[in-house]
Amino acid sequence: MIIVGERLNSTRAEVLDALRRRDGEWLVGQAQKQKEAGSAFIDLNCAALLDGEIEALNRHIPELQERLQVVLSLDSPNPAALEAGLRIHRGRPLLNSLSGEPKKLKALLPLIGEFKPKVIALCMDDAGLPSTPEESLDVARRVADLLLEQGLNPEDVFFDPLVRPVGIDPGSVRQFLSALEKIKAGLPGFKTIAGLSNVSFGMPSRRLLNRTFLVLCLKNGLDAAILDPLDRELMDALSSSEALLGREGAVRAFLQRARGKKSSPPKPDRV
Repeated sequence: MIIVGERLNSTRAEVLDALRRRDGEWLVGQAQKQKEAGSAFIDLNCAALLDGEIEALNRHIPELQERLQVVLSLDSPNPAALEAGLRIHRGRPLLNSLSGEPKKLKALLPLIGEFKPKVIALCMDDAGLPSTPEESLDVARRVADLLLEQGLNPEDVFFDPLVRPVGIDPGSVRQFLSALEKIKAGLPGFKTIAGLSNVSFGMPSRRLLNRTFLVLCLKNGLDAAILDPLDRELMDALSSSEALLGREGAVRAFLQRARGKKSSPPKPDRV
């Protein structure tokens, strides 16, 4: 499983406060914890700063990369901010995110062609969220063709079928899981991803719902997830599920994790 650490998101009050204070040390500390917990990418979202977003990206992207040698997921709804991030990031970042909406395609496809980042592509277009798994696959196919034209390889693209909060749409998880299967079958070589915590928005016991959703997604072909890697019960569920599904190296990783916990019991993280 490819993990995108979600904790440096300006929708979180403590992150927004650190960004406003220009507290790079705190941000580096949070990124380091996520890297050590297994994140392949560290998501960085400064969008809540509004007019200060680009300035924050220009300051903190070099700082995070120089201090930690991390690869970032550049997370913004603002194409100008994504462009700024792409220009300053060393190596290939993960662009979060593209969609099938013509306005976004027009703004971002030239940048993708120039910088060749890895890309999260949302399965939605101007018609909104797809109402069936087949519609999700149709959007994914159209976007896949456009990204291949820009020189990306299938393994560079992560399709997100966009799960709705289960409290709003009780059938959303079934639709998401079916869309995962259809994308994996219909677009071989392309990857799938989920913003894990979206499923539990507005619900009690969110961590329980998140980790149960993760297990279901793994069985249906999920390749990557945007999640909190410091949620130890979630990471335990991930490790044990991968071992039970027989994924390469997963049993060894599970044993190492279990032995590490036994020799050094973890303290609960505050959220």
